[in-house]
Amino acid sequence: MDFPMHDPAAAAALAPCTLSTEDVFEGPEKKLEVYFRTSVSQPSGFRQYGAEAWSELLSLAACTILNQRSNDHCDAYLLSESSLFVFADRVILKTCGTTTLLLVLPRLLEMAATAGAALERLQYGHLRYKFPQLQLYPSRSHDEERAYLVAMFGEGVHALTVGPADGCCWHVLAVEGRAAVAAPRPLPAQLNKWQMALPSLAGEDILEVAMEGLSAEVCALFGFERGPDGKDVAGWGPLPDGALARAMTTSCGLADLLPGALIDDWAFEPCGYSMNALAGPYYYTVHVTPEVAFSYASFETNDPRFRAADLVERVVGCFSPSVVTLTLTSRDGTHRLPAYSRRDFERTAASAPTIEHKPLGNGAAVSYATYRAAERRAGLPLVRSFCDGALGLAAVPTPTASPEEAEPPRAGGAAATEGGVG
Repeated sequence: MDFPMHDPAAAAALAPCTLSTEDVFEGPEKKLEVYFRTSVSQPSGFRQYGAEAWSELLSLAACTILNQRSNDHCDAYLLSESSLFVFADRVILKTCGTTTLLLVLPRLLEMAATAGAALERLQYGHLRYKFPQLQLYPSRSHDEERAYLVAMFGEGVHALTVGPADGCCWHVLAVEGRAAVAAPRPLPAQLNKWQMALPSLAGEDILEVAMEGLSAEVCALFGFERGPDGKDVAGWGPLPDGALARAMTTSCGLADLLPGALIDDWAFEPCGYSMNALAGPYYYTVHVTPEVAFSYASFETNDPRFRAADLVERVVGCFSPSVVTLTLTSRDGTHRLPAYSRRDFERTAASAPTIEHKPLGNGAAVSYATYRAAERRAGLPLVRSFCDGALGLAAVPTPTASPEEAEPPRAGGAAATEGGVG
C-alpha cells in the first residue's frame, strides 16, 4: 500500500506528549455484533423497532441518534459516537469515546424476546484503547468486559487477543446462544448487482481497518473551526448545512470508493467526521478523530470485495496513516486476510507472522495484521508510541464505579424476557 510522503516537520509535531483528560478523545471504537434467529411470525425481526426504541437503548451507552438512512436490508443510524446498523436478524453497534456499550445488552435481549428472536451469536471487540484509564465500567479492562458477559451468560464466554498484548492488539469476546449454528445461513438465491460473482456466504464476514497517525493534511481536512472572519481555519469557507460533510466525503476519496451507495455523512464541530453507507445487503462505516496528537480513522464493511489489496490500498489512501491494523472476523472460520505486501508498507515486527488467524468459539475465527508506513515515509516516534502502548497522560484519577456496576441480569432471566418496546 502506497503512502504519500509526510511532512517531516508535521511528523515531528506529532511526537508523544503529556496530555490532560480534557485534551483527549478515545477514537478506537467498541463494537457489538449480535446475531439472532428470527421468528417465522415476526420476519421483520429487529427492523420492527423505530428510532424511539433505539434511542432508549442507546441512552444506556451514553450516545444519541443524529440521522438515519434505510434500504430494503438495513436501517443505518449515525450516532453522536459512531454507528448502529439494524438488520432483521442482527444488530451491529459501535461506539467510541468513553461510551458504556455493554450496558445495552439487557435491553437488547428484552427487545429480542418481544420480537420472538433467539440469540445465535454475540461478538464484542475493540482495538486496544489509547487512554484505558479514562474508560468507565464495564470497560476499564478486557478482564472486566469479560466478567460482565460471564455474569450475563455464564462461563461459556470465549476470549481472544490477537496481536502483541503490549502493542496494537485487538481484544475479542464471543458468546454462542442455544440457537447457534455451525455455519451462517446462505444468501437468497436472487442476487442484485452488489452480490454478483461473490462467495455464497458473502456479507457474513466483517473487515475492519483501524488507522492511526494520520497525516497532518488529512487531520486538517476533517477539522472545522471558525475564525474571526467567519471562515473555518481549514479553509472550507461558509457552507450550508450538510455541505461540509459532503465536501469531506468527496475530498478524502470516499465518494469515489463507494459509487452508487446510499451515503449518510456528518461533520462535527470543531472537528471529526462520521459516515454510514448502504448498498444492497452491505454496510460501510467510517469514523475519523483528527486531533493530531492521537489521530485515528476506521473503516468497516461486510462487503467481501474490500478484502482485495487494491481496495484496501484505496481505503488507506483516503487517510494517509502511519499505522494500519486490519481484522477480518469470519463467522464460518474459513476466510482469512490475504498477505498484503507493498514496498512502502511493512509489518510492525519482522518476527511477527504475516497474518494471525485464530479460532473464536464454534466455527468462527479472527484474522489480524498490523503494518506501518516505511520509516522514510513517516515520523516513527509517533508510530512507535501508538504500537507500543497508550500515549502519556497527566495524572488522571481512575473513574469511580458507576451505579450500573450491580451484577447484570443473566440472559434468560426476568430482565431478558420481560418488558416491551420503549
